[in-house]
Amino acid sequence: MTQSTITDKFQTTIPLEVRQALNLLPRQRVSYEVRGDGSAVIRPVPRLDELFGSLKLNQPVASTRAEKQAAREAIAREASTEGRK
Repeated sequence: MTQSTITDKFQTTIPLEVRQALNLLPRQRVSYEVRGDGSAVIRPVPRLDELFGSLKLNQPVASTRAEKQAAREAIAREASTEGRK
C-alpha cells in the first residue's frame, strides 16, 4: 500500500506509483470523490488537449472566411436596427 503524509498546510505529495498509474503531469488538476464509507477516489481532470475531438458535430465546421462573413452580416443587421429604436 502506498502512503504519503499531510503537512500542516494540508498538502501532500502524490507518490510516484500513483502518479504513474494515473498518468498525472505537473500542474494537472485532480478531483476527489468522498464516499459514504470514508474512502475517497482521486481522478485526473482531463486536460483541454485530451478533450479535443471528443464532441461530434452534426454539421461541418465553418471556415474562418465563413465565420467572418457571418459576423459582418450580424453586425450589419444589428446596426441597421439601432436607428429604428
